[in-house]
Parts: sequence; structure tokens; C-alpha cells
Amino acid sequence: DERWQARASRFNQALQDAGLPVRVATLSSIWTVTYTQPGRYHWLLQYYLREQGLALSWVGTGRIVFSLNYSDEDLAEVTRRFVAAGQQMQRDGWWWTTDTL
Repeated sequence: DERWQARASRFNQALQDAGLPVRVATLSSIWTVTYTQPGRYHWLLQYYLREQGLALSWVGTGRIVFSLNYSDEDLAEVTRRFVAAGQQMQRDGWWWTTDTL
């Protein structure tokens, strides 16, 4: 559990550093995608993730389920792809704030 909690903390820090309104909550290797700002189009994230070669488990639930044998390198690649998907979604205008109007 400590390993997965530390991994989720690094993942969330990468999302925050990228300025994305996404975080994960974790129960060991099962993560739930959450959002830090309200929005109507959060569900589109799953399509941007697919473009990066990632798929949420149980589409529509916002869950990521990792195999217990994921290495730190594997998770770093997932983080990179997840951030890339979020950044593209943001560039495409699906996540905006009054600051970007």
C-alpha cells in the first residue's frame, strides 16, 4: 500500500505541475480519477487517453486498475502519457477557466 500511495502522490504531483484539473485517489493499485474543477466534458478524457494508448478500466467509471507487477518505470510511462492526454485536452479547449477567457 505504501508503494502505491507514493506512486499516486508522484502521479498527482505531475498532474498538478502540468496545471491539469485532474487528480487520482487510490486504494492500493486501484485508482479513481477525480477533477479539481467542475466541468461538463470530463468524460472526454477517456478518448484522449486512448489516443495515448491508455484505457480506463470499466469505461465510464473513472477507474484505473494496475497490475501489481508494474515497475516504477512502467508507471512513469503511464504518467507521461496521462499528462500528455490531459495537456492535449486542455489545448483543445475542453478545460477552461475564467482566466483563459
